[in-house]
Order: sequence, then C-alpha cells, then structure tokens
Amino acid sequence: MPRRRNGEIPLPDGWDYARDFDGKLYFIDHNNRKTTWIDPRDRYTKPQSFADCIGNELPLGWEEAYDPQIGPYYINHVNQVTQLEDPRLEWLSIQEAMLRDYLHTAQEALEAKKEMYDVKKQRLCLAQDEYKHLNNALSTLAASRTSLCSSTTSMTTTSTTSRHDPDVLRSEVSQARGRVAQLRKE
Repeated sequence: MPRRRNGEIPLPDGWDYARDFDGKLYFIDHNNRKTTWIDPRDRYTKPQSFADCIGNELPLGWEEAYDPQIGPYYINHVNQVTQLEDPRLEWLSIQEAMLRDYLHTAQEALEAKKEMYDVKKQRLCLAQDEYKHLNNALSTLAASRTSLCSSTTSMTTTSTTSRHDPDVLRSEVSQARGRVAQLRKE
C-alpha cells in the first residue's frame, strides 16, 4: 500500500504552518503554544524508525539538508542534533552486524543438529549390527539344535549351548529389535 503524502492529509486541529526568514517551513501548535520543524502529519505518513524505512527514506523526525560548504548533512529534530554521517548507513551497518550474529548463531545450531544426527545415526548402526549379530547367533543355535543327531556337530552344539541360553538370546534379540525401532524413530 503506497504511503500518503502530507499534502493529502489536513493539519490537525489547532495547528498551522509558516515560513521562517530563510523560507523554511515550520509548524505552529496553537494548543500547546509551541513551534516545531516536524510536520505533525509525519507520524501518519513517515516510517517510525529506520527499521521501517524503505529505500532512501528517513524516519519521523529526521531531515536531510544541504550546505554549500559542507554538503549534505542530517538533522535529528527529535534529539535536536545534526550530523554529517548518513544515519541510514549507520543503521545499515547495525543491520549487517545483527544479520552476521544471526547467521553465526544459526550456523552453530545447524552444526549442533548435524552432530546430533550423526550420533543418532551411529547409534542406529551399532544397534542394527548388534541385532544382526544376535539374530545370527540365535539362527546358528537353532540350526545346531536341529542337527543334534549328527555326530559331527555334537561337539559344537555342546559348546554353543553352554555359551548361549536360547531364551536369553531370544530376549536379547527382542530388546535389540526394540532398540533399533526406537532409534529409527529418533
């Protein structure tokens, strides 16, 4: 929505304008018996801060003036000071610093998330390896138990049986499966 200009809005009740001896426009507040360089309509038409400015706008209370000897200078009517430095450039450097800080913080957060992802991925791989190992051990145990009648496997069957209790192994496989499922969710 385009901003309206002061000429399109009437002065508030009790306000008038005049020109000084140099022809510069000033405003008279008859209600409070004060004068000001700031057009009272500016609070409706001008940006309230540098953050609200678009392009080369100056916010409410600021004015750019020109002196033939020093060139352009800037008047802050709110704080009643003048300066040679363009306040828009100052604001731009503040914005750049804020943006750098934000990007640095965002980069750190992204790196932390990537590190967390890598840790979870490693945990998942370890859990999957453990599950495969236990499942293979259970399969080997089951296969060796089915061939108890053969004389060649009787020695290995005894040593496997003494090392692995099938019920404990099934329980460990079940726990490993649950851990893998949980880590996949994460």
